[in-house]
Amino acid sequence: MNYIKCLLNDAANVPIDADPHSYKIHLPPWYDEAKFKRGQKFFLDNFAAGFLASLCGLLVVFAIPSILEILIFTQRSSTPATAYRRYILTILHTLKWYTAELKPGTDCWKSLEYVRRIHAVSSKQANASNSKMLVSQKDVAITQFGFIGYVVINHSKLGIPYDEEGLDALVHVWRTIGYMIGLEDRFNICTDSFSTTKRRMVTLNEQIIRPALLAPSADFVHMSKAMIHGLWCFNTLLNYDAFLFVTRRLSDVPGHYYWKDEPRDGSRAEYQQLGWYSRVVLYMMIGVHEVLFSYALVRWYFNWQSTLNVYVFNRFFPWLAILMHGVRTAYVRIVY
Repeated sequence: MNYIKCLLNDAANVPIDADPHSYKIHLPPWYDEAKFKRGQKFFLDNFAAGFLASLCGLLVVFAIPSILEILIFTQRSSTPATAYRRYILTILHTLKWYTAELKPGTDCWKSLEYVRRIHAVSSKQANASNSKMLVSQKDVAITQFGFIGYVVINHSKLGIPYDEEGLDALVHVWRTIGYMIGLEDRFNICTDSFSTTKRRMVTLNEQIIRPALLAPSADFVHMSKAMIHGLWCFNTLLNYDAFLFVTRRLSDVPGHYYWKDEPRDGSRAEYQQLGWYSRVVLYMMIGVHEVLFSYALVRWYFNWQSTLNVYVFNRFFPWLAILMHGVRTAYVRIVY
């Protein structure tokens, strides 16, 4: 609880960088290269499941008012077309962190420099427009949860086999990433202890994420639908109602149980209120992740399929994106 109080009070008033030109990116003193590479491998071994967790995590950040204000202010993700470009770019940057070496001059290093600079610039511009707006240490820590939190606290619902050594290494990856994009150690949700990190994430989910997902704002609905509709051409199984259900399920929101043998919390079964198509998509998502992913061969197939989609179809043949958003929007490349 002390960490959450510190996050909500102190971290909320500290910008990620006061000046976008005053910092120099460097490795943390506690960085462990072997552990970092082990964490990268763990994610790639569970790529499809980790990818779903990250997309659900994007919905989570929309539920946090201070983050949502910045996203609306930047005007780069409020329509399906702009959301497509922004979040495909986010996916491409994230993959650099999981696949490239973390050394000066590598794609991973340049990507982290770029992200830190963009955060600092956005914070400075937002603060100049409204003195109460900034990209704070709190916002970045919650965004950290968006990328890794569900993998740590609800890995079984994602279809990720429990491997504490692998999870601990993945935590080290995100502890390092947080540090390098400007997050102070005292606010970093990832620590040098897996058990401490998990407790922080469980508490953050209980105290901040779950309540926010229970009563989302109209702006949350607008921005999250823009993301889902924009990325539909990237993954045609993206359905807003099914995806929101899965996200709430990962946060253990009341009423979001699915299997008959799951504990009931006295709330109605929310999936029964969904339309028929959303229920079909939900059945496929939960069936694949919570049942079929128990088989290593199935996980390998979906990892391969997801990798093919990112590196081949999206890079060379984004034909659905071309039909939906036009040629100029469909092709997304990282430019440092």
